[in-house]
Amino acid sequence: MADPTRSNDPISSTVEIDYPDFTQLPEDVRDTFEKLPTKVNFFRMLGYSPGAFVSMIDLTNAIFRDLTISDYHKELMVLLVAAHEQVAYEWEQHVSIAQVAGVRPEQFMAIAENRLDDMQVFKEDERVLLRFGQAILEQGKAPGVLFKHAQKHFSLQELSDAIIVLGYYRMLSGYIQTFNIAIDAQTDGNWIKG
Repeated sequence: MADPTRSNDPISSTVEIDYPDFTQLPEDVRDTFEKLPTKVNFFRMLGYSPGAFVSMIDLTNAIFRDLTISDYHKELMVLLVAAHEQVAYEWEQHVSIAQVAGVRPEQFMAIAENRLDDMQVFKEDERVLLRFGQAILEQGKAPGVLFKHAQKHFSLQELSDAIIVLGYYRMLSGYIQTFNIAIDAQTDGNWIKG
């Protein structure tokens, strides 16, 4: 809910939007939302797009469960997007997820500081994947030589998955920042279910 003590004046740069009322949304959206084990704030706000809601949840589930790329490499890509786009929500949401996947504290710091070629922190395959992701974020594509270099370490399926992860989280970053979505409350690294 928006804080009633703060102004939502049209000339203020602060955006405050109440979450939509899911009881007023189509039945398939309500059902999908109710079945979510954790109703993070992004999913709550996504109710403003009822026509895409179910498909977005399906895509999110596919990214978390069905990709060929390892969870570890996927989380490196998520953190890369969060750092590149300066999205605290994505970064904070993935701290515990990335740690479970094997990302080490020094790797978090290196990504945040744009030290993607740090040989003390990343193995060669990780450095190549991070450069691959960075090129896509900065140039819209990975140059052919970099793509071929990445193929020495990753399958075409894994690289395709990496691009999907980058695109998905970049889209989320624009949504999250525009709607000014609050970071979800966590206790001991776990989201508070709600």
